[in-house]
Amino acid sequence: MKIYFNQANSYYKPKLQNSKQKKVFCNENYNKSIPYFYYSLPFRGANISKMYEEYNWYIYNDGVKPIYSFLKMIAPKEEMDEFLTHILKTKDRSYEFIDSIVSIPREANDIYKRLVEKVGANSKNLMTFMQDGTYYQAYKMYTEEKFNRANTLSELLRVRPDWSDEALKRKYFSLSGNNDLKIGKIPKQIPSEHLKQIIPYLMSKMEIGVKTSKKIDNLVIDGRTYEFKYFTEGKSSKNVFGVFVPIMMKKYIIKIDNLGDRNLDAPFGLGTLAKIDKYLTANRSRNSAPLCYYDYKNNFSIYKYIEHAHIDKIETQNIDKIKTHLPDFDKLGLSYNDTVGYNNFFLLNEASSDTHYKTEGFQEALKKREWISVDNDHVTYNNKFQPSISGFHKSLPNAMQMFY
Repeated sequence: MKIYFNQANSYYKPKLQNSKQKKVFCNENYNKSIPYFYYSLPFRGANISKMYEEYNWYIYNDGVKPIYSFLKMIAPKEEMDEFLTHILKTKDRSYEFIDSIVSIPREANDIYKRLVEKVGANSKNLMTFMQDGTYYQAYKMYTEEKFNRANTLSELLRVRPDWSDEALKRKYFSLSGNNDLKIGKIPKQIPSEHLKQIIPYLMSKMEIGVKTSKKIDNLVIDGRTYEFKYFTEGKSSKNVFGVFVPIMMKKYIIKIDNLGDRNLDAPFGLGTLAKIDKYLTANRSRNSAPLCYYDYKNNFSIYKYIEHAHIDKIETQNIDKIKTHLPDFDKLGLSYNDTVGYNNFFLLNEASSDTHYKTEGFQEALKKREWISVDNDHVTYNNKFQPSISGFHKSLPNAMQMFY
């Protein structure tokens, strides 16, 4: 099976011989012509069409992601670097190349090291944060396209957590025609009509500053009983409630804050926290409580309840120790920077939640006695392949400890 170049500016995907052939990695733009500059640009010491032939073979015949298809190729560093330049300067090919890296964020550091070996440490293509660089310009085009293609905010937040308040609101309005921004979905065990009664009920129980222990009476809606628990940790305006649905054997956490504190960029904001937690949840992180839903208009979030398997308080007072127990944060480009919340961490175990067994690396994490963080305000984000693009991204706030 070969890929035939009938013209200098076109390439074709051969038809599959039978339905039993493996499903391959495919790009919706596969049948589009290769732009003229694939061949008209200088390319020292190598046949550009031959390099594309090999690259395309790995992608479309063997089903290999574009980044790994590139890394499979063997040629002198200078030629590989020029070939990478060709890829990055072409809209459809650069989109699929960058998307193949972005889709596997835990592999970013390893991919970067392998690219250094492939194209050389001095390659300008690896100077990803230089705004006039080839990669940065390609990533800027990728960001604009990804933003326009997304059908939900969750799709964007799977890519990275630091989309700006303005960008997310702009996208949500384009999708829904209103400004009542929402992230994720309401759990089906709490019907939306019930939630409309639960939220005002819990708002009436809110306190500011130091919280006092209290009992919250059950609420019965349409014959369904909801039980509640009030958590008193924390000195901010955020209030945290346990919401239990005995008939469904489901447990959730609802976090509520003042309507005047709505923001997707500010420190302490539930919206800011929702961005971070949706990124972790969308990437199936075992070290974080899963976010189900965030409602900007009413400024509340719903999380999966994490069973409280407490750990030694002393261990939570050392930031290096905390990072050791939350390794998936580092893998996903997040750096945890908080040592003020003993009750923000619980030991990961089989009973942590009803979905944690589905998370990335769960079984191995059990052996290593990793933790789950239930409050991720204090993080920064960095990924070599994801530079910040003006008009789309804004650095996560990290001024949390100044208040303690």
